Amino acid sequence: MIFSLLDGFEKDRYINLYLNLYYLNLMIALTYGVIVSIFGDWLSKKVSKRAYTREIISFLIHCGFGAVLLASGLGSAILFFIVDRLLGRLKIGWLSVTIALFIVVLVFIIMINR
Repeated sequence: MIFSLLDGFEKDRYINLYLNLYYLNLMIALTYGVIVSIFGDWLSKKVSKRAYTREIISFLIHCGFGAVLLASGLGSAILFFIVDRLLGRLKIGWLSVTIALFIVVLVFIIMINR
């Protein structure tokens, strides 16, 4: 948001603001979300041996840490948990994950340079 305010009052200011917020949200989801997910899975394995109980504990940890960022954070945490569990069932290699991340960053760069 700081970078969008430094641009002044141009007609593309709102696009710039959106792109900055998108980038900020992406970085928060990648850092905070992944750290919380690893911590939640680790803690749930320490607390319970049963798979069903571990899933519930991990979901509650995701929701708890997501609620820190209010309603949008809670929604993001629930979506992050669902996607994490769906991707955990698939056999996805690091190459696929790297390509997907590269595509997201590439789309962001293309949108910035419009």
